[in-house]
Amino acid sequence: MTQDVSLYYDELHRWTSKDKDFQVFSGLENDTIHRFLIDSDTDKFSPDTVYKFIDPFMPPHGASRGLDAGCGYGGTCFRCLRVHGGRWTGVTISEEQWSYANGIAKARGLEGAIQFRLASYDAPLSGRYNVIVAIESLIHSADPERTLNNLVASLDAGGRLIIVDDMPLDETKAADAEYIAGFKQAWRCPVALSAPGWKALAQAAGLRLIAEQDFSHLMKPRAEADLDAALIDLSSQRAEKTKQGFERLSDAEIGGLHLERLHRRGTVRYIMLVFEK
Repeated sequence: MTQDVSLYYDELHRWTSKDKDFQVFSGLENDTIHRFLIDSDTDKFSPDTVYKFIDPFMPPHGASRGLDAGCGYGGTCFRCLRVHGGRWTGVTISEEQWSYANGIAKARGLEGAIQFRLASYDAPLSGRYNVIVAIESLIHSADPERTLNNLVASLDAGGRLIIVDDMPLDETKAADAEYIAGFKQAWRCPVALSAPGWKALAQAAGLRLIAEQDFSHLMKPRAEADLDAALIDLSSQRAEKTKQGFERLSDAEIGGLHLERLHRRGTVRYIMLVFEK
């Protein structure tokens, strides 16, 4: 499973060199692959909006020993270093993302304050952290209990774990079952825990919930008719993309449409959970 997710993200990276429109959402241009959200103060629709909600839970300026679990191109590490200071580590299982993030760090002269590791967040982590951030990454975990316990083992007492992710409801309508299954398969999300599921695991691991926010109302899912049309279009491209070696990219696009539909219907929520050890 880990190898498949690694190849999945490597393939998405390679597609960005072929499709400039895809770069806007891939994270290549802004170092992040976060969900676009409306900033109610500025009306800006941006992948950076999520930080305004994360920032209040960060350690005092300069005190962060932070980990980004599933760091992608390193955007969260770069941004948190700039805004909060301290030292930051990112882990990713994508060799393409790891190489790219290291290149950015070197170009910006940040090697002493940021490091990126090619590793799974399920593997034992070296070092101790007082804040761990996981934005749209833990959903890929095949064993959320193992993943959470591994992260908690490297978290200081009093440290915080911030999870922001797509979280399906525990009870869903039968009409949505096919879309949920399709999304989970396409995006390599075998479990995809609900918010209550994450909270139960966190409590068992010795964490205390200190904040919970649902950001679903800040998204802009398209109308179902538009999603239907997009699905027909992307499905018609699947055979050619597979022939070119981009089957996983096609999965990602189609799975993204399923997820957008599920968000529109309220079956999946985009939620932040903040825990303290």
